[in-house]
Amino acid sequence: MNLLFIHQNFPGQWKHLAPAMAALPNYRAVALAMHDRPIHAPGVEVRRYKAKRSSTPNIHPWSVDFESQMIRGESCADACIQLRNEGFIPDVICAHPGWGEALFLKDVWPKVKILGYHEFHYHKDASSFDREFVAPPSWQDACRLRTKNASFLLGYEDIDWGISPTRFQWETLPTRVKERTSVIHDGIDIEHVKPNPQSKLLIQSRDLTVSRESEVITFISRHLEPTRGFHRFMRALPKIQANHPKAHIFIVGSEGNGYGAPHPSGKSYKQVMLEELEGQLDLQRLHFLGPLPYGQLIKLLQLTTIHVYFTIPFVLSWSLMEAMACGALIIGSKTPPLEEVIQHGKNGLLVDYFQTSELVEAVKEIFQHPDRGESLRQAARQTIVEGYDLRYSLKRQQALILALGTHVL
Repeated sequence: MNLLFIHQNFPGQWKHLAPAMAALPNYRAVALAMHDRPIHAPGVEVRRYKAKRSSTPNIHPWSVDFESQMIRGESCADACIQLRNEGFIPDVICAHPGWGEALFLKDVWPKVKILGYHEFHYHKDASSFDREFVAPPSWQDACRLRTKNASFLLGYEDIDWGISPTRFQWETLPTRVKERTSVIHDGIDIEHVKPNPQSKLLIQSRDLTVSRESEVITFISRHLEPTRGFHRFMRALPKIQANHPKAHIFIVGSEGNGYGAPHPSGKSYKQVMLEELEGQLDLQRLHFLGPLPYGQLIKLLQLTTIHVYFTIPFVLSWSLMEAMACGALIIGSKTPPLEEVIQHGKNGLLVDYFQTSELVEAVKEIFQHPDRGESLRQAARQTIVEGYDLRYSLKRQQALILALGTHVL
């Protein structure tokens, strides 16, 4: 069976599935990617392609995303035509419709079956959840979101079946798309991502070695931004540091723009929060690590005392699941994505996203009652073992691919 995996940032969500399929007898896996970075995907034949044109200057702002997706779709289709001319005909294509790359695949191969990764369908409720740094919602915001979904809606038409990683994300989809979408998480490699009491991490910039004996609070986000509650976490730190004078806080993530809007000042949210809290923080115990290599990230999760994860109603990060798999104690925001995975008081703690005092008190409770913390850590790990094991996820994903390839679906 011939498989084609498409993601502009490949491997992306196909990180585990593509190599797993390539390792099976009588399967050939080819991938298309737009970036030039090294790719680790054993057994997968990776092809690169580039955009055929640039975005139009001064285009209507509601059309920016749509045009970018059309450009990617056109460029991806051109790369597929080259593959077709070489004699490659996929039985199943695995693609993420969010980037526009899946739009014209059936114009190249009309009979191909497509498995889509249905990550998120935008709704105004999520965009209006935390608008501290942006203007009150307007009718134009609703229009902008509708156009943001436009290419998704076009892409859904050609997708034969889809997968969504969580029930919350599945719920955001249009009803007719839900009916052809299974909830299957990407999966966590619980044999590799697991507790390690001996884990240590050297922070060279501070000549500091941290271990499980240290008091450590971690916060991880691809970008330090309001979508992941970075500002809420930062505002809790003065009191957290005052209450726990030995605790070190480690923040992982880049300063660039993330899923939400940039700050009106043009400054990064890290800069904005450090200016707001100037003189209130012990900077010797606050460590901004930037993006970390994956191995170091896992070490940090293995030794953390408390891992804080906040998010608006949006896509759930892999880092939350990986933290739980490492046996980290989670204090999270009481928002729908987290409520699907965390049961308050059983496998973690949930606090009001907007109430800084609740986060401060939850941290204090854990430091004062370490025995309770240990039971929450064990339960967090068990949640991932029972519901998000990579081996189980791969079996379900592979079954879908086989059903599509043999025209059972």
